[in-house]
Amino acid sequence: MANKQVIFADRVVGLSVHNGLVRIDLGVAAGTSKGKDGKPLLKVEGTHQLVLPLDAFAAGVDMQGKLLKELVARQKKGREAKAAAAAAPAAQS
Repeated sequence: MANKQVIFADRVVGLSVHNGLVRIDLGVAAGTSKGKDGKPLLKVEGTHQLVLPLDAFAAGVDMQGKLLKELVARQKKGREAKAAAAAAPAAQS
């Protein structure tokens, strides 16, 4: 089995399709600068590129969608539990 390499990225900085392959450019924060409006602007430096066949990319997008739904459901459940816990002492008074 091949060694797994872990790559950290702060952002996806680019997406493109070339010859039936999806290319995802990843980047990390590289400090800040001032934007045209004078507000701080995050600089991102491209570090890696992930290349996937179209079907693998589509499957990955589907997996991300399922994970996002799960995270939203967990967050909702947590908020409901917190609200119920806050309401319980008020009901006992």
